[in-house]
This record gives sequence, structure tokens and C-alpha cells, in this order.
Amino acid sequence: MVAVSGFAVARQERSEPGVSLARDVVAAASAFETYTRGAGGISAAFADGGGVSEALAKGAAYQPEQLDAGMIAYGAIAALQEPAFIDGVRRATRDTPSEVLAARLQDDPESVLDIEGVAAAASRAQAALLKRGAPLDATGKAVRKAAYDIQRQDWSKGAIVDSAGRLAKVKAISAAFFNPDDHDAGRLIQAATAPREGGERTFGGGGEGGAAFTPVTVRAAALAALALLGAADDDHVGELDNVMHEETSGQCMKMAKLNLYQCLAVAGPQYEDVFCLGQHALSDTAQCVNAAAGAPRAPATPIPTAAPRRMPGFTIPVGGQAVASVAAADDDPDGGWGPASAK
Repeated sequence: MVAVSGFAVARQERSEPGVSLARDVVAAASAFETYTRGAGGISAAFADGGGVSEALAKGAAYQPEQLDAGMIAYGAIAALQEPAFIDGVRRATRDTPSEVLAARLQDDPESVLDIEGVAAAASRAQAALLKRGAPLDATGKAVRKAAYDIQRQDWSKGAIVDSAGRLAKVKAISAAFFNPDDHDAGRLIQAATAPREGGERTFGGGGEGGAAFTPVTVRAAALAALALLGAADDDHVGELDNVMHEETSGQCMKMAKLNLYQCLAVAGPQYEDVFCLGQHALSDTAQCVNAAAGAPRAPATPIPTAAPRRMPGFTIPVGGQAVASVAAADDDPDGGWGPASAK
């Protein structure tokens, strides 16, 4: 496990393997990790309106466009732990110049399916996403149940104070892009690079490793390949939009938010806010995550989003061997990797 000594100067030791990812990419992955961890830990033991308000703010704390990109980025960091895929990208550059391969992946992320080891990489991405979606879904179910259970308590039948202000606050929280700090960076690396557990499931087919190829897991693998090619850092972040966003999952996230707003707009007593939290902030979002990994997904419609702030680059550890961008390895007649990149 690589220790990260500060997000502003995120660094790994030069003796450790790693590739560089743009800060915008890592910020999105960190937003996904932070939200699913925080919202997945919401307690369903509500005792008063203040507790409901606090939980609602935590459950609404993601910007849909960033969370969509965050799933792909988080999956890519997991995919970068797959040695077979790392070898496959290296071998691919023996027949195709790295810049040509990178341009192909940017234009058509599904071209990553031609790289050896991609199924195992997609399987890692899938398992990582499912591991984040499972606790979020379980919490949503518990909170929905609590919406009925707490109706035996008098406080839950009281009217929501400043209903319009509460909705405006949720919308403001939902429009804010997440900016990670030092602690967030280290926690992201620990979570996304954790070894897979034996009980982790995959859905569908896809070949080696039981991978399910979905638009999101394929984009995660494509982003991982671009990182290995040295084409996913700050210098190339403007070329990653086609890889970093997937229409169906993005619409699903936005629809979950729209449903939450509509639910809160008509909620009267406190227990109805608890239902809105459990169903739309938590369960609907968990369904989007699980659907992105290959489980059934819900239809979605868009809502407006704001532009994120840009941040400087970040180094991500990769699985089991010293690697650097293929661009740096092009001079190696044996097709090997050069010294590991460190920022």
C-alpha cells in the first residue's frame, strides 16, 4: 500500500510503481469514494428532526456529473491493479505506437476490448464498484424502513420546518463539486487498490475473470490503459471527456437527484423526509452504481450541472510491477517499461 503524504503534493516513493492521473480525475474518484462511504454509513436510528436534516444533507452530498465520472475513475484505479492488463497494454504498444493507441482509446473507449487482459481489469473495476454500491443500497433499505417505524414517535409527525429552505439547501449541496483534501487522497488509494475478496461477485459474462463488460467498466479499463500510456495526466485531461462520462449512468444519477427534489417538494411531516432520503438519495443512487457495474438499472433524465474546477496531477499505484508511461518505454527495443513515474 502506498502512503500518500498530502494531496497538494501527492507523492509516492520512487521505488514504488505508479502512473499519473490528472487531479480532476482523482477528485472525481475521491468524490465517489467519499460519498458512498459517508452516505452508506448513515444511521437509520432517527430521534428528532435535527438528525433527519443532518442525514439528508449527507445523503444528498454529490454532484451527479462528478459522481458519474467518479465511478469510471474509481474503477480505473482498481483496474490498474491487474498485472495481466498491464502486460497487455505493454504488448499492444509493440504493434501500435503509444500515441496512436491512446488516440484510439480517447475516440473509442470500447477499443480497449482488443487489449489482452482487459476482462480481468474490467472484473476488478466491477468488483470495486459493487463493493461501494452494496452498503449504500443496504442503508437505503434500512432508512426506508425507518420512515415507517418512526411514525410511532410523535416528533416524526411534526411539520418540516422551513420546507422551501431545506429544499434549497439540498439543491445547493447537490450542485457543489467535491474538492478532496490530503486525508481523502490517502483513503481513496487504500479503498480503490484494496485486494479483491473471495466473496465479491461479478455479473454477466465477458470472458476471463468473470468480467461483465458494461459501458462504465469498459471506460474504466480504457482510462486505466490511457494512464499506462501516459495519456491520462494533467497535460491530457482535456482529451478524456469521452472516456470519463457515460450517458446512461450519468442520466441515472441526474434522475435520482430530480426524484429527490420532487419528493422533498411535496413532503409534509418529518417521516416523509426520511422516506425521500432512503428511496431517492440512497436507494436510487445505489441502483445507479450497481447498474453501472452490470446489475439492472433505472431509466433517467437530465438536470443541469455546473463545471468543475481544475486541479494539478496525481500519481496512482499499479498492480505488482514497476511501470511508467509507454511513451517513455518506446525507446526500449524489448518493449519493457521504463523507471516508475513519481510526482
